[in-house]
Amino acid sequence: MKSRFTRAHREDGAALVLVLILVTVIALGLAALLTRSDTSIRETLGLRDQAAATYNADGALQASINNLRNSTYNDAAGQKCFGASNTLQLNGFYGADSAAVTCAADPKKVLIQCPSLSQCNRPGNAILTLGKISGEDGVNIQQPTGSTFRVRGNVFSNSNINVVNGALNTNASVWARTACSGTIQSTPTKSCNYGSTPNVLGDDPNYAPAATDPPVHRNLPSCTAANSVVTFLPGTYDDVVGLNNMMQGNSSCKHSTWWFKPGVYYFDFRNNGVNSNPLLPAGPDGNTWTVNDGQLVAGTPVNAAGAVIASPPVPATIPGSCDNPIKNASAVGVQFIFGADSRFAVKAGEVEICGTYRVDKAPVAIYGLKSGADTPTSWTGANALAMTAVDTAGAFTNAADIAAPDGQLATWTKAGNNTQTGTVTVKGYPPSSAIPEGSVLASAKLVAVHGNSAGSTQDSLSVQLSPTGGTPYTVTVPSYNDTAMHTDSIDILQGGTGTLAQLVNKGTYAGGKVAYSAVLKHPGIERIDSLRIELTFVPPAFRGSSGCVTSTPYAGGGEAAANCSLVTAVNNSGNQFYVQGTTYAPKAALDITLNNAAEQVFRFGVISRSLWVKETGSFSYTGVVIEVPDDSPGFVFSMYLSVYICPKSATCSPAGSPVLRSKVALVDSDPTTPHAGARQVTILSWSRPG
Repeated sequence: MKSRFTRAHREDGAALVLVLILVTVIALGLAALLTRSDTSIRETLGLRDQAAATYNADGALQASINNLRNSTYNDAAGQKCFGASNTLQLNGFYGADSAAVTCAADPKKVLIQCPSLSQCNRPGNAILTLGKISGEDGVNIQQPTGSTFRVRGNVFSNSNINVVNGALNTNASVWARTACSGTIQSTPTKSCNYGSTPNVLGDDPNYAPAATDPPVHRNLPSCTAANSVVTFLPGTYDDVVGLNNMMQGNSSCKHSTWWFKPGVYYFDFRNNGVNSNPLLPAGPDGNTWTVNDGQLVAGTPVNAAGAVIASPPVPATIPGSCDNPIKNASAVGVQFIFGADSRFAVKAGEVEICGTYRVDKAPVAIYGLKSGADTPTSWTGANALAMTAVDTAGAFTNAADIAAPDGQLATWTKAGNNTQTGTVTVKGYPPSSAIPEGSVLASAKLVAVHGNSAGSTQDSLSVQLSPTGGTPYTVTVPSYNDTAMHTDSIDILQGGTGTLAQLVNKGTYAGGKVAYSAVLKHPGIERIDSLRIELTFVPPAFRGSSGCVTSTPYAGGGEAAANCSLVTAVNNSGNQFYVQGTTYAPKAALDITLNNAAEQVFRFGVISRSLWVKETGSFSYTGVVIEVPDDSPGFVFSMYLSVYICPKSATCSPAGSPVLRSKVALVDSDPTTPHAGARQVTILSWSRPG
């Protein structure tokens, strides 16, 4: 009988298969691992080469920048970046590798072009005084013994420099055409008694004002609430008494922030002096505007982080209240222009004035006019204002003949010896052209050509003037005991404060009516040839510095002296004064007393006839007071540098794509005469095209 169970099959073959599978898997893993290791080694070698090329490129760029810093290259005609070539060859620069750097001027030339100092966005000097007045210091520094007055940038006086106490210190050059006295520290050593040696840095850069004509006339804003923001709009301001009454500690809007919005402001005060306006009150301080309370912020307001805000706070934090053109190439600020003998003083208030950044000119924040004068407009003689229509003829015939003095007469025939009145009213007298707001009426006359066939001094003659929009007023016309025709020029100015003067000042004079009345007690013919109005007014105008501002020599005393200063910071423990921009007053003296300061007072330089600076014993700021900053957003000249690397080559020819490309800018204190080794180089951008 066959067994129900058979013997199991042998498993020796299955074990062999498992061994083969294991060997295959291990072999595949080793192959992948070896392949990955080979790739990693190749990548490591490639990265090492790339890093070496990067280091080489960075080093080559630094070498080219150092070459430019120690050169006088400014892209003048015929110049090359690196001496004889626009390519800097760096053979064997790094071991067996060589490099080449090419240079190309920015097609836009520069962020700021400086073909001359008057067309550059930074003055050539931190301090430039232009006066050559006997007995007047060009620069006068007064401070406690042992103190140091610090400046960043050149100092150039076209007369002398008088450091009464302490030391004047600058990181740049000092020139004085006559003597220097006191301690002066500079690099290089000061050049005193410089004489008449030509030097463009000592010339007036002749900056033009930001406007060619006075901006629109403005009335002062309302002053009703203390601790508020009082907003001023760009324009012409002529009332110094109103400004002073507002900006003092007992005004209705005391302790406020006086915000001058960005734009051009012209201060030509007409309260006193030549061609003053009788409509304005005369002030006890002449034409000096004094900030004696609150904070004056001029320009675009910013917060502590420098971000633009809608309106400055109350109180404003000074300095740092307005957008600074030294820090922001988009800054839009103000220019304060001062005309005639108008002047500015900071007493117990705080002031920060920010200029506007420009790519081709200095950000002038304070401007003292050098030239210009009033040009009165006269509508007299043949140009006098005439009637255009008859309003009411009354008893007169041919009333239209009153228009011109041509012998054609308007007449009224009066009979009998009783008292009668004859009146004729004509209208028109429009202005020959628009009268600018802010004009000052200097003269107003009614010219009447009239007579009577049986004239008597007992005749009562008068004219009533009714200006459109004004108050009517009456003037007397002379009467004569004869039969002739007479031409009378009758004053209708009303002392310069009447309705006609008010309309002219507002720029709203539009003509009006003239009514001629004759009260007669005798028979005769009243005759009128013409009734015309003659006006002479002074429109707003840019007026060059004058009066005490240009009276010399200045010997101290500030804005109240007979020979006065244009800008004065008074010795007061509560004041602060900062100009974030250039101060340009070539015909005037500046007199600044420093008590409190947290940073530079005059940024972007000062240009004046004479400069007086006093530091009191409480002045503790140890930094630079006046400067031409190195960190301006604008640069004198920019260019592109391209770096090429040639591995394992004794020489290098620039070809293909550069390893590194950079845009750099050169900054010079005098762009027309660069000083090798003293130039600032700033990297504006860089990229690795490869």
